[in-house]
Amino acid sequence: MQKYYYLLIIKNVLLPFLSFMKMKYIVFRWFCAGMLACCSVMQVMGQLTSVFTSPDADHKVATLYEYDNKKRDTIFVYNQTKTGELSLQLADSFQLTKPNTFKWYRFDYSTREFVLFDEVEGEMETSKKTLEQGGYKVTVITNEEIAPRDSFVAWLYMNPGFEFRLYKDDNGEVIWNYTNCYYTDFRLASKTVPDTFKYYHPVSLTQERLINKITFIMKPENDVAMEMSLNTQSYQYIRDNSPPYEDTKYHFTASDMFGIDEEDDIMYRTIIPHVKNITAVLPEKDPTSAPVPVKYTYEPYNVAEYLWRFGDGDSTVYNFDRPAPDTVRHTYYTPRTQGYKAELTVISEWNCIYTTESESITVAPPSLDVPNVFTPNNDGMNDYFKPATTSLRGFEIWIYTRTGKQVYYYRGNDLRDWQGWDGRIQNSGKEADEGVYFFTIKALGWDEPPTKNPKAGPYSGSFHLYR
Repeated sequence: MQKYYYLLIIKNVLLPFLSFMKMKYIVFRWFCAGMLACCSVMQVMGQLTSVFTSPDADHKVATLYEYDNKKRDTIFVYNQTKTGELSLQLADSFQLTKPNTFKWYRFDYSTREFVLFDEVEGEMETSKKTLEQGGYKVTVITNEEIAPRDSFVAWLYMNPGFEFRLYKDDNGEVIWNYTNCYYTDFRLASKTVPDTFKYYHPVSLTQERLINKITFIMKPENDVAMEMSLNTQSYQYIRDNSPPYEDTKYHFTASDMFGIDEEDDIMYRTIIPHVKNITAVLPEKDPTSAPVPVKYTYEPYNVAEYLWRFGDGDSTVYNFDRPAPDTVRHTYYTPRTQGYKAELTVISEWNCIYTTESESITVAPPSLDVPNVFTPNNDGMNDYFKPATTSLRGFEIWIYTRTGKQVYYYRGNDLRDWQGWDGRIQNSGKEADEGVYFFTIKALGWDEPPTKNPKAGPYSGSFHLYR
């Protein structure tokens, strides 16, 4: 009975338990194998993110289109050549024990499909030379048990360069009817053939364009360069709104987006007159006291005719019949505190006009200031009795002793050269005694009619002479 009981236990408990444990072990082995396989697939697929390279390409640009994972393909640009090269190398961490198969496809623009044109076997990389412009796709098929596959796309653009023409006459100069007194135009022709490279999204087949634009840099000799971008396939003008007043060589550089440069020079023969460094030279002594003689100096360029307007109603013209001197002189008489500005208008042989003006010239109003003492002792300080005056056109002075005896008289129109009274009686060698002396002055300013009363200072008075 007891033996039978043990057999029932073995049959109903132990054997089912062992069978259950065996099943769990098998499932566990399957699970582990599956996980290893998934990891291997994920590892292989992760390594198949390698991209195309093109070592000899002059430039590369990312496509405008992108995939769902934000990845973009590459456009490799070759300058002025007809064929290029593409290489695809799988990552070194992608461990393979059997050869890979690389299938090469070329994009057919007529059907908008990638068409197989070659199939090669290799280990980790594949490459093709002498490829023409267009799109290329490589599908990688591994011969491992898990057999992953992936595709890579790249585009080749064979940039033919561009045509660049700078229009000029037979002497290499700006064409005559392209310039005038206010600006000069430079006519340029730029053309790329073709100027647009078309490519397509590998999945949606949406068309995209790579447009090759031309940038011009215009640099006048000894001046600042100007840069502008022009449309291709066109004839356009570049305008210089400040043409130089001297004959100038312009240097043009045309560049496309991918590093191709073309250069040319053109000569501009000026028709523009100009004046530089107009300067007013004033007298060193009493520079604001009328009359004020002014000497104007200037540097003319390309001038045939001059018209000076001095601001006081006076003007002077110089032309072929009356050549302009190196300096022009003019005298201002009427006081004006706001000043005078001389205006110079110059005209070129081609009737182009340029106008400039000088600095302001101030002519002070009449004034008279009589000192009350002087010391004619030859010490070099205050040795002369001389009223301080400005802008007087007439001046008379009488000097008397206390008893009314005249000891000095002077009359003149320009007081710049008058020293004053030196303390000697009637310009003789006899010195006047110390003491009080009286004066009478008649003065006329440049802005008034004759009068007994000047605009500033006393008309009569006294002063002391000390030795």
